[in-house]
Amino acid sequence: MGFIVRGTRARSVVSSRLAVKGQSPNPLESQLTNWREPPRRPFSKVQTHASNQLQSEVMDSLSKISSSLLGDGKHTKVTTVATVAGLTLGTLFIARRIYLSWMKEFPSSDSLPSTNPVKQGFSIKSVSSTNWDVIVIGSGAGGLTTAALLSKEGKKVLVLEQHDIAGGNLHTFSEKGYEFDTGLHYVGGKVGDKSSSVRKQLDYVMDTDVEWEKMDDIYDVAICDEEQFNFCSSWKTLKVELKKKFPEESDAIDKHFQLVQSTVKLFPVFMGIKNLPTPLFRLVMWLFDSKLGVYRKTTKEVLESITSNRKLQGVLSYHYGDYGEHPSRGAFVMHSMICVHYRGGAYYPVGGPLSIAKSIATTIEKHGGKVLVRAPVSSVLVDEKNRAYGVVVKGKEVLAKTIVSSIGAPATFGKLLPESHRHLVSKQLESMKDNMIASNLTLMSMFVGISDPENSLALPKRNYWIHDSWDHDKNIEAFKKNPTKPPVFFVSFSSAKDPTYSSRNPGKQVALVVGPGFFDHVAVFQNERVKHRGKEYTDMKKEWEIVYMEAFLKQFPELKDKVDYVEFGTALSNDFYLGTNRGAVYGLSHTPERFNLQWLKPKTPIQNFYLTGQDVCSCGITGALVGGYLSAYAISPRCFLRTASLLN
Repeated sequence: MGFIVRGTRARSVVSSRLAVKGQSPNPLESQLTNWREPPRRPFSKVQTHASNQLQSEVMDSLSKISSSLLGDGKHTKVTTVATVAGLTLGTLFIARRIYLSWMKEFPSSDSLPSTNPVKQGFSIKSVSSTNWDVIVIGSGAGGLTTAALLSKEGKKVLVLEQHDIAGGNLHTFSEKGYEFDTGLHYVGGKVGDKSSSVRKQLDYVMDTDVEWEKMDDIYDVAICDEEQFNFCSSWKTLKVELKKKFPEESDAIDKHFQLVQSTVKLFPVFMGIKNLPTPLFRLVMWLFDSKLGVYRKTTKEVLESITSNRKLQGVLSYHYGDYGEHPSRGAFVMHSMICVHYRGGAYYPVGGPLSIAKSIATTIEKHGGKVLVRAPVSSVLVDEKNRAYGVVVKGKEVLAKTIVSSIGAPATFGKLLPESHRHLVSKQLESMKDNMIASNLTLMSMFVGISDPENSLALPKRNYWIHDSWDHDKNIEAFKKNPTKPPVFFVSFSSAKDPTYSSRNPGKQVALVVGPGFFDHVAVFQNERVKHRGKEYTDMKKEWEIVYMEAFLKQFPELKDKVDYVEFGTALSNDFYLGTNRGAVYGLSHTPERFNLQWLKPKTPIQNFYLTGQDVCSCGITGALVGGYLSAYAISPRCFLRTASLLN
């Protein structure tokens, strides 16, 4: 029995409770148990036959090799060595043939993909006729990636999204003819090069390749008090420019980039070490402290160790908003990954971020899966043996062999798991109460529509970081006390970065102004309905909008009379539209403490239940992408064998 949907409690759960009380379980329980632990499905009739044939060949070939080498049975050192060598080579040869047979690609299904794969609505009828292997909760970059990878391994995958459009931070929305992105503002990793690791990872899960438009060579401009620093694709050029501004800090600048590069090189090793047993993990970290000790340090600690120049420290850490942690909290490894990620420049997807979500969703559909929206999951079903076996959606139960959550660790363990099983994740829940683990900053966004009927505006293809001062920690502390004084603004023009934007939205341009926020600033309104949170909340948003607009027009005064539309979003907007927890668009805090959490990995204490997305690896689209790969590997070793080379 591969799939059961009911409007009431599943009989397996009822029978489990009866068994606990000493009563006889329902006969259906044994059927469900057998279903949850099925024999491995054969890859195909051809592959199964080939595998059986090859197993027979192994025995025959080894027998022939042994007979020819041993001859009449007189053993000598030569014949012994020859026998071992022959058996080894023969085994490797035949094992290779088995491996190649095993690794054949699964064909896509014959079903045609939908015309809009990110807008397919959920209904119980649409899922009740399929025996689902995997259910993925949430359709962000991590969830879609895991789903696509497992779909390509022959699994039937169902993705359930609470919003009315799939994609998470990849989704876009339109208001009054203006199309806005919500989370992807620029991508590095030399993604414009088809041979780059990030590009290969993306292309593998997408049905059709998305092209990437390179932004200006100066992709980021850091500004404070009218002084600006240009960050470009070439580290050589960047270091020369920094040394012109800080001639006494030449050695410190070189040291910074050396440390950044060496730290990032060790990141895959560090992630592997995290999977060791705790005592062994601590031993390895102690033995190799000279190399791995940097993973326990903040950005501020490392920068202070190489220079006492506060301004240079502030300039080098200008992009802390990319991962939501100011220097005294943020992990230096995260600072380093951002620096290396944009070495080679920044890019934007042609067609907008939603084109990525659509392409990955199409991959899932073509391999027999579905991506469905308006499908809020309220609970994960877990049996008395601590095995996940389904989810509850709109009061209906949908069953599958494996459940994957991409909605973040706090919501996964604190909301989706039944209270009866939360003791299994008590360590996780307790650690997420730690201020250095729980998300610190959220983001607020101002979406600006700019009228450009002649398509004549030459807006920049770069981002601007406008800081109140170069002391980022001081700025954050001031912001805690005064919410109307944001410490930094990020300004970006997605319409300028996407060469196809004007063809989709003629006469329109858009700007996005983003700044940090604290959930506590809006927490009092969290239980009110969206768009009905009252005058006090509306007034607060309007006050922020004025502050943001003032900063925006100070930098771009020529756009004042062209502003045609403005919408402001807070942490509560993130929770409603993106399904975040307390507005945390970056997931858990990116502190040294977070990166040293051993439990923060795909496999959870619940059997058949996994995490994916930003919390598995790191924040951002590429961080979620890698998290999606790591989760798929934890579920399917064959997926690892097939695609591990893409992560190099």
